[in-house]
Amino acid sequence: MKVDEFQCSVAGTQASLRSVARQLLTAVFIAVVALGQVACTKKDPATQVAALPGIDTPYRGTDAPKTEILVFIDFECPYTRGAATSLIALADKHKADVKWRFMQLPLDVHPNAVAAARGAVAAHKHRAFFKFFEVMMAAKSVSREAIIAWAVEAGLDGKKFVADMDSAETWQTIVRDAGIAKALGVSGTPSFVVNGALYQGAQPEMFWHRKIAEEVTKAAGLTAAGIPQAGLLRAMVVAANPQGAPQYISLVQEGKAPAKADVPTKVTRASGIESAQVHAAPAGSAAVQIGEPAALPSEDTTTVWRAIVRADDPRLGPETALATVVVFEDMQCPYCAKLRPTLRKLVDAYQGKMRFVFKHNPLPTHELALGAAEALEAARNQNKFWEMHDYLLQHQGQLQPAGLADAATTVGLDKGQFETALAAHGAKARIDADIEQATALGARGTPNLFINGKKVVGAKDEAFLRPLIDAAIAVGQELVKGGAAPEKVYELVTAKGKLLDSLSPEAKDIPLPTLSVTRGPVGAAIHIVTFQDFQCPFSARLDPHIAVIEQEFPGRVKVTWIDFANEKIHPLATKFAQAGQEAMIQGKFWQFHKAVMANNDKLTDAVLLERAKQAGLDLKKLDKVLATNSHAATVTASKVLGESLGVLGTPTVFINGHLFKPQSFSADTFRVAVRRLLPSP
Repeated sequence: MKVDEFQCSVAGTQASLRSVARQLLTAVFIAVVALGQVACTKKDPATQVAALPGIDTPYRGTDAPKTEILVFIDFECPYTRGAATSLIALADKHKADVKWRFMQLPLDVHPNAVAAARGAVAAHKHRAFFKFFEVMMAAKSVSREAIIAWAVEAGLDGKKFVADMDSAETWQTIVRDAGIAKALGVSGTPSFVVNGALYQGAQPEMFWHRKIAEEVTKAAGLTAAGIPQAGLLRAMVVAANPQGAPQYISLVQEGKAPAKADVPTKVTRASGIESAQVHAAPAGSAAVQIGEPAALPSEDTTTVWRAIVRADDPRLGPETALATVVVFEDMQCPYCAKLRPTLRKLVDAYQGKMRFVFKHNPLPTHELALGAAEALEAARNQNKFWEMHDYLLQHQGQLQPAGLADAATTVGLDKGQFETALAAHGAKARIDADIEQATALGARGTPNLFINGKKVVGAKDEAFLRPLIDAAIAVGQELVKGGAAPEKVYELVTAKGKLLDSLSPEAKDIPLPTLSVTRGPVGAAIHIVTFQDFQCPFSARLDPHIAVIEQEFPGRVKVTWIDFANEKIHPLATKFAQAGQEAMIQGKFWQFHKAVMANNDKLTDAVLLERAKQAGLDLKKLDKVLATNSHAATVTASKVLGESLGVLGTPTVFINGHLFKPQSFSADTFRVAVRRLLPSP
């Protein structure tokens, strides 16, 4: 049936409307009585329903709707992103009948989801939610810095926007939305609640046209029966979900506080969700898959990554194979199971020209995956790795301890040795090393394949993989013709590959300013260069993470600070940078740095002098410098240097010349980068 036919059905015969009305009114009346909302009066109880205030959310559509749809979103979820354009188009098409409420549900598998949710709530407060929605959904990556930059570019008051992002009120709104989601059974994104009824996962456009037409028909029936507009939505909820109506009406329409929920929301299996799995997405972000996967983002199959193969990694195919396919797998992942026969077939078909190397990547969203990985290692110790590998992928419903024990018996393992190995958890370090490498390579989902270092995401079929393998073999053949040993081909083609998802492949030469400030040994193997702004709140959070790395790798790390004063956002940035230069000349830079960065939330001229005094600076010399702008040229030159290197904001970090852009700055992300760059001890 076409959309216009659905619309025609709304304006059907008077008889059909009366029939619908009678059925709905009966259900509504029974449910309303159960809710205790029928007054002692002779009037029709349905007409006694008063309008409810409802919660404050961004919305699209009419203030007098026939249908209300809650949309739970996560700005880093590609399935939400994939549906974003059609959602807005649908909302505009049905704006006369539907009120679409947009609510925040940041998920724990997305590192910047909470920051995006904060930005969305702040944007709503600034009457700019849908502009924010449009920009963030189209962005290649989401970060706090990007959100703030957008607000400034959009002409919003930057300071007020940041204050609103970080306010307790904003946090309570996000917690409220998550609490409502939990109460209504929502456990993934995107999810929709239509008049109290839950629909999880992205839906095709025709579903929405059909569903909205159905709901509008119901609304017409209720209106014909005498339900006033003020009570229509409440009546629609009672009709659609009598059992859940009291809770929905209380939380959404009356605005009562839900039970507290954890934020970010933990991804779990629930009604309507077949699986919740992490997949790689643009810029290394993560995505939550709900049920069968939607179309994945376009892939970069040109970048070569340095996926290191250990001598004892399980593999199928000879060392002399010219094409090496490194695969990160999770035994609980249905797409790994789907890929298994394809890889087996290809190894056989290429007759020694291709090898398949296995790597662990048990995902945190799969509670049985780590145990299965340990079972695989226990089987490897008994030379039965591939037998166990294939069995587990074919029996993914049996990965509990009892199922693993049965698997060990089936593949012919010594049961005593197997149980001892599992109890000792001796393989954990090996598995963790694979997980760390997967993270470094941006392989946050499974399966992730690296064909001679070129990344392929997902369970691709034979037709997709063959041309990539053929191309890898062709490159290998040319190297062999040039004198390379076949067993060295993989090492040669990946030797200059990308080290880390968060590190740019190119190492830039950074000519340090004459008056730059550096701590650490001159010959340190790791050089961390930071472009920072004393008034930047994100710069203030950076140094403690770097300090942890300096302690963990004593004598191997040095750190350089370079000013990048952004006066457009931070009006006192240049003055504080000049004070920092004077502090360096007086040999007190790091003391001044510590004093300022311990609390740079509200910097003023008076605070500058207070922190300078705290750091032990000669205040007379400092006053003279600030009065004459003696170090202004130096500060400007530092910013020009940063701009020549592509620095756009603060903090920007280079490690051994590689631009470092992790999902978030932390000791963990620095640690992974340093380990990838450090030479062997």
